[in-house]
Amino acid sequence: MRVLKFGGSSLADFKCLRQVQNLILSQSGDEALIVLSAPGGMTDQLVELAELAEQGVSYEEQWQALESRVKDLHQQVEKLYGAINHWPDFMALANKLAGVKLLQHCPAQIRAFIISFGERVSCALMQTMLGGSQASYLDATRCILTSGGYLDAEVDLKASKSRFASAMREQPNKYYIMPGFTGCNQQGALTTLGRNGSDYSAAVAAACLQAQVCQIWTDVDGVFNADPRFISKATKVDWLSYKEAMELSYFGAKVLHPKTILPCAKAGVPCEIKNTHNPDVPGSVISNKRRGDEQVKALSSLDELAMLTVSGPGMKGKVGMASRVFNALAQDNVSIVLITQSSCEFSISFCVHEADLNLALSALESAFELESQAGLIEPVQVQRDLAIVTLVGDNMKAHKGLAAKFFASLAQAQVNIVAIAQDSTESAISAVVDGSLCNDAVKVCHENFFTHVPSIDVFLLGVGLVGQELIKQLQKQQQWLQNRNIKLNLYGVANSRQLYLNADGVPFDTWHSELEQQQAGFALDKLEAFVKANHLINPVIVDCSSSQQLAEQYCDFLEAGFHVVAANKKANTGSYTYYQALNNAAQRKQRKFLYETNVGAGLPVLDNLQLLFGAGDELLSFNGVLSGSLSYMFGALEDGLSLSEATAKAKVNGFTEPDPRDDLSGTDVARKLLIIARESGLALELSDIEVEPVVSDAFASGTSVDEFMAKLPELDHDFAQRVQAAAEQGQVLRYVGSINNGHCKVGIEAVDKANALYDIRDGENALAILSQYYQPRPFVIRGYGAGAEVTSAGVFADILKTLSR
Repeated sequence: MRVLKFGGSSLADFKCLRQVQNLILSQSGDEALIVLSAPGGMTDQLVELAELAEQGVSYEEQWQALESRVKDLHQQVEKLYGAINHWPDFMALANKLAGVKLLQHCPAQIRAFIISFGERVSCALMQTMLGGSQASYLDATRCILTSGGYLDAEVDLKASKSRFASAMREQPNKYYIMPGFTGCNQQGALTTLGRNGSDYSAAVAAACLQAQVCQIWTDVDGVFNADPRFISKATKVDWLSYKEAMELSYFGAKVLHPKTILPCAKAGVPCEIKNTHNPDVPGSVISNKRRGDEQVKALSSLDELAMLTVSGPGMKGKVGMASRVFNALAQDNVSIVLITQSSCEFSISFCVHEADLNLALSALESAFELESQAGLIEPVQVQRDLAIVTLVGDNMKAHKGLAAKFFASLAQAQVNIVAIAQDSTESAISAVVDGSLCNDAVKVCHENFFTHVPSIDVFLLGVGLVGQELIKQLQKQQQWLQNRNIKLNLYGVANSRQLYLNADGVPFDTWHSELEQQQAGFALDKLEAFVKANHLINPVIVDCSSSQQLAEQYCDFLEAGFHVVAANKKANTGSYTYYQALNNAAQRKQRKFLYETNVGAGLPVLDNLQLLFGAGDELLSFNGVLSGSLSYMFGALEDGLSLSEATAKAKVNGFTEPDPRDDLSGTDVARKLLIIARESGLALELSDIEVEPVVSDAFASGTSVDEFMAKLPELDHDFAQRVQAAAEQGQVLRYVGSINNGHCKVGIEAVDKANALYDIRDGENALAILSQYYQPRPFVIRGYGAGAEVTSAGVFADILKTLSR
C-alpha cells in the first residue's frame, strides 16, 4: 500500500486534475490511498465566505465565484468521465452560511464543515476520473479519530488504525480516495486538523496502514536547503532524517507541515516529497535510513515572532515559576516557538507568534498579578518583529566549530543575535534575530555553509582614468572570479554629479551612457536603501576620486555597514584624530578599510608593512622613491635632459598630473610618507612632514600651466649644476621620502650605487625598509607605481580582501 497526497496547487484546475489522474495511474502500483487537498485557493474562498457571513454582510459575489468555479470543474469531469458520485451537498453549505449570517456567529463545528468543503469536492472529481469501479471513496470522518477542538484537532493514532482497517475491509478496491484535513471526534462530529493539515492526514493514514511510502506531491521538487523564494542558489536535499525534517518544519520550511513527520517517524514509514509538475525528478526522502555525511543539511527561518521576557527577584530559586509561565500560556492555547533562560534563573525568555502576542501578555498578567503588585515580577519585556534562523543537521554534533561558524556568519551579515537555543542532540542551532535582517542572515549562512560562493557588492565612486580602468578589469576578470567561486557584482557608479544604481548589476558596456542619463547625485542614504532593498550582504564602496568631501564621509560609510576601498589619499592624510576614527569605526563595525594604492599604486607596500609590524617588527628607518612621476623626471635628468625638458617629456608621456606643479610640489610624496609613518605607529600630521619641493611655491604660484612651463627653463641651470655635482661624486639625484628617528622629510637627495634607490628611474617606485628584523640590509619593495592600470589592479586586489574567508 502506498499513500499519495496531492496538494491544492496540484489540483488547481482541470488540467492539473488530469495530470494527477495520470500520476496516480502510473505511480501507485498495486494499491494506493489517495489523500486530496481542496483545489488551490478554494479553502481561502471558503474561509472568506465564513468570515463575511459571520460579519452579517453580503457574500453573494464570493458565493457566485465559488459556485461558478466548482460548476466548471464538475462539467468538465462529467463530460469526459460520466456522472459524479459522492458529490458534496452544496445546499447544506449554503444553509450553514445563511445560518451564520443570520446569527452573526460561526461556531467552531460549523466553521470546520465550511472550510473543509473543498477537499470533498476534489475527492468527488478524482474518484470519477479514476473510475468508480476501481476507486472507492473513504470518508475521513469514519477513519481518523481526533481529540481537542474542532479546528486544530489532534489524531488518536491507535484508535484510527482500527478504523482504517474496518473501513477498507467494507469496500475493498485498488484505489481509495480520502479527503485530507478532516477527521471526527468521539461524538462523530467533523473536525479539521489545522490549516494545511492534509499532509498530516496522509501521514496518519500511512502510519495506520503501515504503508510502503507516504508521498507528498506538491509544486516544488522536494525539500531545499534554504527557502528558494529568497535564496536563488538553494538546492534540493535528497535525504533527511525524521529529526531533521521535524526541525525544519517546526522552524518554517513551508513544504513540510509541522505535524506530518511524527506519525511517519513513529511507524517507520518513509515520507517522500515530490513535484506534481515535474514528476520525473527524484524528490526528497525522509526516513531513518541514513545516507550522506553532510555536516549541515539545511537552513530554515521563521518570521513574524515576538520575544517575551519574564523576570524579577521572585524568579530566582523559586520552584515552579517556569511551570506557571508555560501553563498560563497553554491554557490560552499560545504556542511557544523557542525558550531560553538566564543561568542565574532571574529571567525566562521565549518566542511566540506575533498573532498570539496580546493573548500571551494577557495570560501572563493574569497569572502573575499578585507577584507584580508585590514587586517580585517585573513588567513583561517585549521585543517585536523578530525571526528565528536555524541550522539543521544530524551530523553537526560530530564536527567542531559549526556553531562558531554560524554566529560568525551572522556577524558578517551585520546581524545582532537576540537569543540562541540548541537542543541536546545538537541537530539544530537557532538564533533569534531582527526580522528585517532575517533574509540577509540566511543568505550569508547559505553562502558559507552550502554554495561557498561569497559575494562582493561594489559601488564605484569616481570614474576618471583609474575608475574606468577598474571597470574594464572587473569585466575582464569575471571568468577568473567564477573559476574561484567568487561572485562580484558592480551595482553602482557615480561621478561628481550623478549616481547610477542597477539591481541587476551595472552593465559593463553601457555604464557610461546610463550614468549620463541620471538626474541625481551620490548620497549615502540612497546606497543604504538600495542595499537593504536588495539584501546585499557584502557591500563595498570604492573611492577612485580625489574628493575631499567623499573622504570626510568614510566613517559614515563604515558605520552604515560598507567596506571602504580607497585610492583617494585624502582620508588617510587628514587629521590624526580622523585617521584613528576611521580605524576604530572599521574595527567596531567589523568592516574593512583598505587603501593599499595610497602609497605604491599596485605595489604591495602597506600589506607588507602591516605584516611586519603585526609580527612585532619595529621600523628603524625608511627611504623611498614614492612618486612615479618624479622617478621618471629624475631619471631623465640623469640622462642629460634639463629640468624643463624632463618635465615636458613626463607630461607628454602621461606620467604627471595635468598640472605638473602638483607633482613638483612634493605634496603627494609627503602624503604617502605620512601614511607610512602612521602605519609604523607615529602620531603625525601632514604639517609635521618637512617638504623640499622640486620647484618652490613662490616660483610656481600665480601663473597658468602654460605660463609655468614657459618660465621653467629659468631653473635649468641650477638643476644642471646639482646633477653635475652629484655625478662627480658617483651619485645621482632622487626625490626621496625618508623617516629617521621619528622625523619625516621629503626632498631631493644624492645617492650612490650602494643605496637601494640608485637604480630607481623610468617611473619605478622603491621602498627601503630598515627594521629590527631587516638589518643591516633593508627590505626593499620595487616596481612600477604609477599609471591607471597598475593602480586599478591594486584597487581590485583590495576589493577581493573584503571577502570573509
